[in-house]
Amino acid sequence: MAQTYTLSAAGVTLAANKVILGAFNGTGSGRILRIYRVWALNNQVTAVAGVVNTIELRRITTGSGGVAITPLKHDSTNESFPAQIVVSTNMSATQTDLMARAFWSSDEPAAGAITNDELQTMPAMNLIWDVSYNDSNIEPMVCREGFGLALVNITSTVGIADVFFEVTLASV
Repeated sequence: MAQTYTLSAAGVTLAANKVILGAFNGTGSGRILRIYRVWALNNQVTAVAGVVNTIELRRITTGSGGVAITPLKHDSTNESFPAQIVVSTNMSATQTDLMARAFWSSDEPAAGAITNDELQTMPAMNLIWDVSYNDSNIEPMVCREGFGLALVNITSTVGIADVFFEVTLASV
């Protein structure tokens, strides 16, 4: 069974053109990072004058800096990520291919309402990327050395987001 991890960034403040969460596999890691699922949840905890926002899932060819995220091991005996794999929010990254785009509300959810704001608090409704483990014909996002993936906030300058990547790590 593959070594599986969750990369999680909770309460990330949104800003225009900000990498909400990125994972970059740098040269020399000796590993392959495979990204199976990406979620973006609207878990605002305070009232904000939110807007309809665009978020994009992009391949990256560089990634450094930002606020480091420690991968959560699904099995405590899994190896730790090598230092060459950078996982962070607000990373500096060279963005290339657009993999997915979603319109996303940065307004706070309200109890008892059923608008996009409330639906975006449910993981099943906010799965930005899903490769499905049951279909062996579909590859996950494969990040060999020199590649990565970033969820980028394009337009909004208000609100927060909780973002999760579900990944595996394997030897080259």
